[in-house]
Amino acid sequence: MRPLNKLSSTVLALLTAGACVETQAVEPANLILGPMYVAPTVDTRLQYTDNLFRSPDDKKTSGFSVIRPRVQAWLENGFDTYSFTYTLTDYRYFNSDDDDFVDHQFNIDVHHEFNARNVWNVYGEFLDGHQQRGTGLSEGLAVKLIDEPIEFERITAGTDYTIGSQSSKGRAVLTAKYHDTEYQNFRRRTRYRDYDQYVVDGTFYWKVASKTDIVAEMSYQEARYDLVNPLQSSSDSEEYNYLLGVSWEPTAKTSGSVKLGWYERSYESEQREDSDGFSWAVDVSYSLRSYSVFNLQSSRSTQESNGRGDAVNTQTTRLAWNHTWTSRSSTNLAATFSNQDTAGSTRQDDVYAVQVKYNYAMRRWLDLGIGYSYEERKSAIDQYDYDRNTIFVEAKFSL
Repeated sequence: MRPLNKLSSTVLALLTAGACVETQAVEPANLILGPMYVAPTVDTRLQYTDNLFRSPDDKKTSGFSVIRPRVQAWLENGFDTYSFTYTLTDYRYFNSDDDDFVDHQFNIDVHHEFNARNVWNVYGEFLDGHQQRGTGLSEGLAVKLIDEPIEFERITAGTDYTIGSQSSKGRAVLTAKYHDTEYQNFRRRTRYRDYDQYVVDGTFYWKVASKTDIVAEMSYQEARYDLVNPLQSSSDSEEYNYLLGVSWEPTAKTSGSVKLGWYERSYESEQREDSDGFSWAVDVSYSLRSYSVFNLQSSRSTQESNGRGDAVNTQTTRLAWNHTWTSRSSTNLAATFSNQDTAGSTRQDDVYAVQVKYNYAMRRWLDLGIGYSYEERKSAIDQYDYDRNTIFVEAKFSL
């Protein structure tokens, strides 16, 4: 949806003009309307970047604002919860009016506990959103072929069922998800990228100590595209992932999980090359002190390509440090490295990102913040190279 008016940019500038710090989680005072709880919040951010479209050259600088009001309403019935959330995100660019946009997101979540050993969740999402120019289908030189963001609609539906509890000797979690992505403009270019994705996942936990489980996970995902580009072969695919590892609940110093395994990806078209290889998922936290925590995340995953090649095999590692200095202030430092190898193409990217934030909880209902981020992509294909510096101030409000 196109933007409403220019008022939001002015409002954000006024709200964040005095901010010198970045947000911690506000503590909303919920409205009680009969049996229903309602929690409205507003997140605001004012940013400046020196490379708006992530271009290798002819970089465009711009300030821009992001205003994100959110309303969550929920009912509770014992241990059961039924919730609805609406989020509007308004983007305004000071030097590029054509990129102004408003996203709408609707979420429904149902949590039902039959008993302590049988828990069922059902959830759904509808997103009327966009890809910022220079990302997604408009990466590299493709950004010069369009004059506004690429719009899309995505529907997500899912459910999971847990058999057993945290204290059980054995526990199983079964998950099923469905995603439907459909682009809304530049149809000559985007119509071949509309697709449905199905995901089924089963995870089994076996307790070997009071806080430690052996974990076995198997997942299946399938992608089906609505149309086949007559100049290419079908991109329809399926992939299996098998992981085995260990997870543990928080101890005095650490918590997390480490899973290692194998993946196998195959394509409907014989013109595309099947692949397989080592796979992993690591998420470990280490508490240097109770107020100073390091977190390491590393994984291998597969993403659908943007039309070039078959699929993107992504290996990502992220190290973050969160330190609380006082009851009101904290800092966050994160560094990420990602290697993205596009199968069936010569494209291979190394992506680096660093972000530093300072947070200050000014009031129960107001968090403030300031930060800086740096991104750099080095690609085997020059048109996808870029570097980008961004500074920002934030304010987060609740009742």
